[in-house]
Amino acid sequence: MTATNTRRRRARRDDPAAARLAELTAARDRLDADQAERRRREDAALAAYAAAAGEVEDVVAARDRSLADLDRQREKVHTGADQQLAEIQARQSAVLAELTELGRPAEDLAVLVDIPVKRVRVLLREHRDRVVADTAPAAAPATSTAPAAAASVTTDGASPDAMATEPGSGAAGTGD
Repeated sequence: MTATNTRRRRARRDDPAAARLAELTAARDRLDADQAERRRREDAALAAYAAAAGEVEDVVAARDRSLADLDRQREKVHTGADQQLAEIQARQSAVLAELTELGRPAEDLAVLVDIPVKRVRVLLREHRDRVVADTAPAAAPATSTAPAAAASVTTDGASPDAMATEPGSGAAGTGD
């Protein structure tokens, strides 16, 4: 009987140990399954992140191209506007020069057009410089083939030397 009892005892001891082993194995399998599931979800999340990072690079590149295009357009607009403003300012300074030739001093013109006297004088000087620059290249070839006095005639028929000495002509004697 002792042998039978021994078997029963062993069976009883083995049963709790086997049950515990089964529980531990099942717990490990659950942990492994949980880890495998977590790993699969992490892999999916990392794949989504990598795809988003690629999209970020595409968006940044498109943004930079668009901004570069806008910078070029902006520069083109600025250049065009600057040219137009220069042309308008040239017309304004020509009108002020004409009014000066008609006898209006710079102080009167400043009050008339509501800009500072210094600005009026700058505009008149710029106009005078443009007129000199426009006539200087034309005068150089003309002086080689014609007398100097004939080459330096203004649009109103007066010579620049006569304009410099005429009172109220807006040239050297006006103080502008």
